[in-house]
Amino acid sequence: MSRRRSGRSPRFVLTLFMLSLLSAQVDFQTVNTTSAQSSRPVLFSDALSTRGVVIDSVTKKREPFSPRAAVSFAADKCTRIMLMAGNLRLAAGEGIELVTADAEDESHQIYSLTVEYVGPVPDQTWATSVVVKLNEQLGDVGDVLVRVYYKGNASNRVRVGIGHVGGGPPDDPGAVPTPGPLLPDFPSNPITAGTLSPAEVQTIIVQAVSAAVALNRAVTVAVTDREGNVLGLFSMTGAPTTMQIRGGGPLQTPDPITGLVPIGLEGTRLQSKLGAISKAGTAALFSTSGNAFTTRTASFIIQEHFPPGVAFQSGGPLYGVQYSSLPCSDIKKPGLPLGLSGDPGSMPIYTNGVAQGGVGIEGDGVYGIDRDPSDFDLPFEEVIALSAVRGFETPSLIRADNILVNGIRLPFINASAVLQPSAIPFASLPGAVDPFFPIRGAQPSAFTSVVVGGIRGETDPRFFPFISSPSGGPNSLTAADVDQIISHAAQQANITRAAIRQALGSNARVSIAVVDTEGRVLGLFRQEDAPVFGFDVSVQKARTAAFFSAANAATLLRSAGLGSYVDRAAADGLRLDGSVAFSDRAVGFLHRPFFPDGIDNTAAGPFSTEINKWSVFNVGLQLDLIKTNFQAAIVGASVPCTSIASLPNGIQIFPGSVPLYKNGVLVGAIGISGDGVDQDDLISAAGGNGFSPPTATRSDQVFVRGVRLPFVKFPRSPNL
Repeated sequence: MSRRRSGRSPRFVLTLFMLSLLSAQVDFQTVNTTSAQSSRPVLFSDALSTRGVVIDSVTKKREPFSPRAAVSFAADKCTRIMLMAGNLRLAAGEGIELVTADAEDESHQIYSLTVEYVGPVPDQTWATSVVVKLNEQLGDVGDVLVRVYYKGNASNRVRVGIGHVGGGPPDDPGAVPTPGPLLPDFPSNPITAGTLSPAEVQTIIVQAVSAAVALNRAVTVAVTDREGNVLGLFSMTGAPTTMQIRGGGPLQTPDPITGLVPIGLEGTRLQSKLGAISKAGTAALFSTSGNAFTTRTASFIIQEHFPPGVAFQSGGPLYGVQYSSLPCSDIKKPGLPLGLSGDPGSMPIYTNGVAQGGVGIEGDGVYGIDRDPSDFDLPFEEVIALSAVRGFETPSLIRADNILVNGIRLPFINASAVLQPSAIPFASLPGAVDPFFPIRGAQPSAFTSVVVGGIRGETDPRFFPFISSPSGGPNSLTAADVDQIISHAAQQANITRAAIRQALGSNARVSIAVVDTEGRVLGLFRQEDAPVFGFDVSVQKARTAAFFSAANAATLLRSAGLGSYVDRAAADGLRLDGSVAFSDRAVGFLHRPFFPDGIDNTAAGPFSTEINKWSVFNVGLQLDLIKTNFQAAIVGASVPCTSIASLPNGIQIFPGSVPLYKNGVLVGAIGISGDGVDQDDLISAAGGNGFSPPTATRSDQVFVRGVRLPFVKFPRSPNL
């Protein structure tokens, strides 16, 4: 998707200024009212000095700034710095030519600074970002005094260290600190996975059950925190205890004892509470401060066509994501009992614009997807879910139905009327709390705050600090390699225009994983407020690229009883012997029920089920790899998702990874997940720069059935 801000777009990232302020560990007071009401711009400084609060626009590092960029995204190699200003907001129709800037050094030489962007900071409406290019004549001069002009009106001057900190001209007469206000923001290092209290969980359940009673329906209600921990599960008296998986494919009769079916999952009968939990967890794991998705949104982006039901369109952008965050995953803990769900009947939970979790409703006995979005069906499960989050509503701007992908508006929820029946006291609700999932508040977060490549984010302590591949030797990834790869990817993400986030002009927020050839995670990093679902998916993507690019891929698939897929690939000229460097985009292209992707009335790709048997619950290799262990994990077994050691959380089949090479030898892969798939490709390529496969081996040098395979695809005008 391509979305552009009106007027001139910035070349460099529009950061969350508050994160930089917080890192300075200073208490900020509000800029005085007199200054704010004048026509004079104000450059913000530290609270106790005139030293400007300024950051490198790419790396987010603070001063001193080298005049030449260490990580350059421009041909001139000049460093760009980001100043933060108040009382400076361009009016409609005004251009950045109205804003100029200069700097004075200790010898009183004045340097003109080129202003490249002026605009509001996402989530911080009080601040304006001003990105300037340092003058090429600047050297290691120490402190300079920097100011900006708007329509000829000069701001105060703030101190900025160039080359080193110190020295420089004296402050202007009467100069005083000009700190900015500290406003609420999403937490940088949450102690818990959200802030939902037990009382709030009870309120959500009460509102759901009261709405269900008003509709004369009996349902199961699940509430999770933002990381998928179950905070409460309530089953109403008379609610269906089981549900059947139906995704539109050929329906099979389940075993009367186990509830399982022989092929895929279509027709499997499972406990209803598993569906309710997965629905709630999906809404939670997909939603952030910049986007809010439901299971209806998920249904729309995982089918064989996008939009669903429209022939001769390629598969959904997140085709295959349903088989992630599984209970058998070694990465996302806890996983969701059925992975990510596309069955409508969920809502994310927000307080004060911050994502806190999700609620899921199961009660119709069917666990499926919306095969025909055009009919605008109105399931009672959605009405109840919408009514459950009264007082915990999603900010309207970030709802999925305000986000376009390839010009197509995503759905959010079909229900619009919120039921407001008299609330039944919690103790009098018809039904009971599941004893295995008692009411509780948000649980301790799995993530801790870290900084990688100057970019703030989070990770699971299991995957940080980054490590070297134990294989060792010159043809393996070192911890320094991993840090470089993830740093470069994070820096690219910070200047990449987001595809699924509001407000317009926000940068992408993703998870970044690096694995070695054995699928071992060497490093895993999540930008702040990146959707949690990407944490597991980024590793799946990396492992997929490394696995299919390896010399033993065919052998390992045969040993897992999946030789039929090897034979089908061989019939298409693909030996899976390490001779081709596969990205996840390429593997996914071979894993669609039409080949080429989206061309109806063609045979399936070698890794996919044929369309006459296909459904999202019978996709082919991706599901067949995990089916046995996934079903065992559903009932509590502690097993990896596959019998192949290098794929313990399965594979993923939508874009966002590239294999990594040193000296022409495969050493691992990088995987990205959390934004648009073209953005994920771009960021993975930036991280893998310097570790690229030999050009002749890339998948886009290979033809299958006369069709060139893809490798990566970048979005148009990707950078902010």
